[in-house]
Amino acid sequence: MKNTATLLSAALLSGGQALAQGPCPSLPANYISQFTSVMPSTQPQDLRIPATHTFQLLVQGGAPYSTAADGAVKESFDFTGYVPVGTSSTNGYLSINHEGSSAATSGVSMLALNFNAGTKLWNVTAKDPVNFGAVVGTYNNCSGGVTPWRTVVTCEENTPTAPTDSNGDGYLDFGWNVEIDPATHTVKDQNGDGTPDKLWRMGRIKHENVVVAADQRTVYEGADEGANSFVYKYVATTAGQLANGTLYVLKMDGALGTATTGTWLPVPNSTPAECNTTTATALALGATNFNGVEDVEISPLTGQIYFTAKGPGTTYRFTDSGTTGTTISGFEIFVGNTPAYTPGTGVLRTYPINYGTGTINEDWGTGNDNLTFDSQGNLYVLQDGGRNHVWMVKPCHTQTVPAVEIFAVTPAGCEPTGMTFSPDEQFLFISMQNPSSTNALATTDAAGQAVVFNKSSAIVIGRKGTLGTSVATSNSKAELARADVYPNPVEGAELTIALTHSRKEGATLQVFNAIGGRVSQQSVVLNAGVNNLQVPVGKLRSGHYNLVVKTATTTTTRPFIKQ
Repeated sequence: MKNTATLLSAALLSGGQALAQGPCPSLPANYISQFTSVMPSTQPQDLRIPATHTFQLLVQGGAPYSTAADGAVKESFDFTGYVPVGTSSTNGYLSINHEGSSAATSGVSMLALNFNAGTKLWNVTAKDPVNFGAVVGTYNNCSGGVTPWRTVVTCEENTPTAPTDSNGDGYLDFGWNVEIDPATHTVKDQNGDGTPDKLWRMGRIKHENVVVAADQRTVYEGADEGANSFVYKYVATTAGQLANGTLYVLKMDGALGTATTGTWLPVPNSTPAECNTTTATALALGATNFNGVEDVEISPLTGQIYFTAKGPGTTYRFTDSGTTGTTISGFEIFVGNTPAYTPGTGVLRTYPINYGTGTINEDWGTGNDNLTFDSQGNLYVLQDGGRNHVWMVKPCHTQTVPAVEIFAVTPAGCEPTGMTFSPDEQFLFISMQNPSSTNALATTDAAGQAVVFNKSSAIVIGRKGTLGTSVATSNSKAELARADVYPNPVEGAELTIALTHSRKEGATLQVFNAIGGRVSQQSVVLNAGVNNLQVPVGKLRSGHYNLVVKTATTTTTRPFIKQ
C-alpha cells in the first residue's frame, strides 16, 4: 500500500501532538489482522498466508484490457490502491502501477471491480490503461497514494538519463507525482485550463509515495535517491487541491542515530526552474539523507509519521508539529536494524516469530519498503530484499519487547508491492511484482482458479468465509489447518513437516521433483492436533521439490529445497 488516508487520526490536525502509546488493542477473532504467523522461510513457488486467510487472483500481467485496441496489462506491478465508489467496501476501482524501466513499459492500469455477496468473490468488470498522453507519458511508476477525496496519485521514481522537455512547457518530462481520476482513468487538470498537468509544485525527485493527511492539505513523501534520499512535506494552499502549496524538506538537528529533533526547511517551488531542481536545492539546504526512503505513512492511533529507509533496513517514526509547524520531535527507530548496519558486514536484527507449532528467530533483513496501517495501528511492512516477507508490527512493539509477526511468505523471485484495505477492512489488496517465470506450482484460490505465480499478480486477501465459501475450521470434516516444512532449505537427511489436523486419519506423504516425477512415498497416521513427521530426503539430489500430503478429504502441497 502506500496510503491510509481514510484511517488517519485527528491528532495530526491538532498541533501534531502524539497520543500516548498504549498496549496493543484486543482484536476481534474475525478481524483481518488477527492471525497466527506463517513460518518464515525462503521464497517457495506459491504464496503462503495464514491458514485462517485465503486469496483471490484479480489480474496478472499480460491480461487483455477491456478494449482490444488498448493492448494488454503491463508487467512490474507496484502500488496497488483500492479506491471506493463513495465509501463502499464492495464497489470500487483498483489502481495498479507498472514500474517499467522505460516510458513504454511504465504506466497505470485501472480495474473496475465489485464484490458479490452471494458467491463472496470479487468480479473485475473492466480493465483500462490510464491515458497519460496529455502529459507526455510517465516513467517508472513506483508507488503512490489514494487521497481522501478518492483520487489516485501515481509517483515517478526514476527518470531517463537525458532529461527532456518535449512539449516546451518549461517542466522536464519525468520525475513527478501525477493525480488520476479513477472513474475516467485520466489525468486531472490541476489549473482549470482544460489541460491535464503533473503536480509540479510537489517537486521533481525520485518519488516513492505520497500520504495525504485527514486535513486534505498536508502531504508527506520520500525520495529513494541514494545519497539524496530525503523526506519531504507539502502543504497544499487549498484543501483537496494539490496543484499549489509550500514544499519542505527535513533536516535533523544533529547526526542520524543520535538526534531526536529536526526542522522543516522551505524548498523554493514557484517557477519551473525551481521545480525541476528540487533534489539539488534540498541537498544545498543540508537536508538529511536517510539512505533509501521508500514509504511514509501516518499512524491512525497517534498521528506520528512513520517512514522506511531501505538501505539499512530501518523504519523510523517522529512527531510533527502540525500543518503550520516547522519542527519535529521524538525521532526514533520503531522497528528494524540500526542506521549503522551495512549489508554483508553486520549482524541483522532478529525477532522471535511464533508460527503456532514453534518459535524461530527471523532476521529482519534489509529492504523494508511499503508500509500500510490498519485502523488498529498494526503496521504492515512489505520487504524488497532479505526474504521478501510481508511483516506485521503491532502498535505495542518496542525494540526491547518485540511484537512482530509474519503475514506472508511470497512467491519465488517476487517483491510484494502496494497494499490497501477496503474501508471496512474485510479485504486487503496487494501485488506480487515480477515473480520468477519458472515458477510452476499451481495454487487454488478462493474462486477455484489454479493460480501460478509466474508473472506479476494483483490479488485480494480476506479471511476464509468472508472471501470465498470455505471456512478456516470445521467440525464436520477433517482439515489440515497448518502444514509447515522445516528446515527449508534442508541440508540433512530428514525434512520435518508439522501438520495440524482436526481428527485421526490416514495420509500419504509424497515427494515430487521439479519435473513432476514422484521420488518417494510413505503412509502415515495423523492424530488430532499437531503432528511432527519426518520425511527422508538424504538420497535426494540438490534442487526444488514438492511435498504432497493426501488424506481422504484434503491435498496439501508444500515446496522445499534440498541443498
